[in-house]
Parts: sequence; C-alpha cells; structure tokens
Amino acid sequence: MQLILALTSEQMTFLVIFGVGAVALVMVVLAAWALARWIVRRRAKPAGVQPPMEAPELYDLRTADVTDDIRFCVEMARQVGGPVLELGAGTGRITLPLARTGLVVTGLETSRLMLQRAKMKAEQLSSKLRVEWVEGDITNFHLGGRKFRLILAPFNVLQELRDLAEIEKCLGCVAEHLEPTGKFIVIVQPPRWEALKVERRFLKAVYSARTGEVVNCYQSLEVDPIWQKLRGVYEYEIWDNTGHVHQMLAPFEGSYLTCPEMALLLRAAGMQLDAVYGSFAREPLTVQSKHMIFVARPLQPASLPADAQKPAVSASQPAKQPALVGAGAPAANPPSASGSVPASPPAGGPVTVVLPETKNASAAASTDATSTSLPALPPPGGPGSASSSSSSAQALQAPPSPPAKPHTTGQRRRSKPTH
Repeated sequence: MQLILALTSEQMTFLVIFGVGAVALVMVVLAAWALARWIVRRRAKPAGVQPPMEAPELYDLRTADVTDDIRFCVEMARQVGGPVLELGAGTGRITLPLARTGLVVTGLETSRLMLQRAKMKAEQLSSKLRVEWVEGDITNFHLGGRKFRLILAPFNVLQELRDLAEIEKCLGCVAEHLEPTGKFIVIVQPPRWEALKVERRFLKAVYSARTGEVVNCYQSLEVDPIWQKLRGVYEYEIWDNTGHVHQMLAPFEGSYLTCPEMALLLRAAGMQLDAVYGSFAREPLTVQSKHMIFVARPLQPASLPADAQKPAVSASQPAKQPALVGAGAPAANPPSASGSVPASPPAGGPVTVVLPETKNASAAASTDATSTSLPALPPPGGPGSASSSSSSAQALQAPPSPPAKPHTTGQRRRSKPTH
C-alpha cells in the first residue's frame, strides 16, 4: 500500500496504459482463435458444399441393394454366350458377376477412378477372372477389330448421353463390335415425364463399414419434355462418428428415349429390335412398366439401309483409342465359333421392325448348365404375353399424355434417374 502511494502520477499512468494494452491484446488473440474455429466448423457444414467429384465408394454404397438387373444380365449372358462387352461398367457391379460365370468380359468405362476401384474388387475376388478393364468413351471406342457375342448397356447408361446425336454415335460403335449373330441389350427408364421429375427426395441411409460413417442419399431430378433432357443431382450427407457432417454432390445431365426413337436409331446403325420387355422377368412393356429393355440384333447385310453401310466414324475424325487400365484376360479374344455369315433375307425385300411383339419362348436359347447361385428367371412369353401382344403394341404406340404442370427451372438437381 505504501509502495502504491509512493508512485508518482507518471508511473501510475504508465501502469494503467500497460494493463489496458495487455487486456486488449488478450482479447484480440481470443477473437482470432474463435474466428478460426468458426471458419473450420463452417467448412464442415452442408452450406459449404464440396465441388462435384467422382465418388466410387459412395456409388457402391448407394447401389449395393440393386440386384435385379444383375440376375437378368447374367441369365442373358448364359443364353447368348461370350465374349461380353459392358458399356459404362462403373465399379464392376455387373461386370464381375458376369466374369464369375466363366465368360470373357470387357468393361468399358470413362471414369478412371471407377475403373481403379473395379480392378481392386476383381483382384479381391479372384485372380482367375477373365475380365479386362478399358478406359474409353462409349460414344467413340474402337477395340482393335474385336467382336463380341453380347454387348450390354445396362443401368440407364444410354440416358447419361446428352442427346440423340451421342446415342447415335454409341450405337454405331456397338454395331461395329457386334458379331453377326450377336445380341445388344439396352436397359433404360420409360419416359414418364411426371414420374421422372423429383424435387428432392430421400433415397436411403447406408453405413460404411470401412469408415464407420452413415451416408444419407438424396436425389433431385428435373425433366425437359420438349427436348427430352434430364438434369439432376445425387446428394450425399456423410456423418462421421463424432456427429460432424459434410456434403458431396454428384451432378448428372442426360436424355431419355422412346420406343420409336430406339427402333429408328438401331436401324440407322445397322441393327433391329428383336424384343422389348417391361421388366427383368421379361414381361410385356406397358405404361406401368418401371424399365424398358430392348434386345437388338444386326440386320442382314442385304437389308441394311444405304446410310447404315457407311463407316460409323469419318476418316477425317479419327477416334480416340481407349487406354487399357488392367486386364486379367488375354489381350485379344478368339473369334466366336458362332460368327458365321448369316443367311440371306427372305424374298420380298427388307423387313422393317418398328415395335416388335414380345419374344416367343422358342426363341430363347437353352441356358448354360454350369453352376450358379442366382435364381433362374421365368422363360420369355410368360402368362399373358401372347394374349396381350396386340394391346401392348397399342400401348407402346400411344403418345404420352402432356405433363400436368409447365416445366420449371432453377432448382438444384443431380445424377441419373432412380434405378
């Protein structure tokens, strides 16, 4: 106390200024620390959306319970035979079950990250799988003159193409690689405009055993019925075990097809429809069907239109050669024993197929007797298929009703339609 009283006025002023400065410095440090923590937390919130990027592991989590198309493709592969080419192979969801049947399978995929995960999954399954992975564009690929007994375009892969011009290019490449007696199978969604449009809906919640995270999956989709365009986004909310969440978006832009368009595009590429199904049980296609499954085959050489006999790609525009990522099969497949020259067409000129009826039961080849863990599908031409062929053809040719509300834009959307 006596020391304080002994201080002069100048010394007291210095002490006060020093104390105030020290307090101010501490407050500035605390404010900077709080601001840094706020910035870090805000980046982890959904408002700070990460830029679009490929997420193969999230794709696998979202599609883990999608198995109906796998059984259908495996059954068709057993009937038709190999070698098999799958367009848009992704992470091998369908490619690997096909390879496990013993067939030689080639998976064509644009995304290198998807192919890396597919190759890793194949190595974990078995080193004896006869499968190879090729990085390339499905609208412009050339595999060294190789021919395939079966070519698959499953899981709405053609709807990921932006317009009919890209679909036409893809079908031209397919016709170039299809054996004369081979089959080409396309799986897409029916063009029900009102049902396709989705503002934002919850799809599922999945658990990642590798990371311990819970992933909530949402889908948004808008449709332009005039230009037959699709634009949407898959949204992933990823919650870790501490309660923090971050969001990832996977955008999508594509188109959709109608039955007459598919028939015309196939014929322009030198193919024709062999059958049209509305389900993986090979039921007739109706307005209630959830899938459109087209089975096509090459036209007879004498029946090809003049423009279809031209090369698919102009010589002035050389195609980009796909890069081989990894292969567990030989570099080249031997020609199929079934690749003989087809018989000449019947008298009376070319046969034009626009909307064929459901395939007869006698047209299905006998299935392979090898062991399988997948249940057999009902034979084509099931109950009611013959009696309803006329009504189903009328339903296919009937134009869709116009949408109830005008199309609006401006909403946030994502990836390809619900599978």
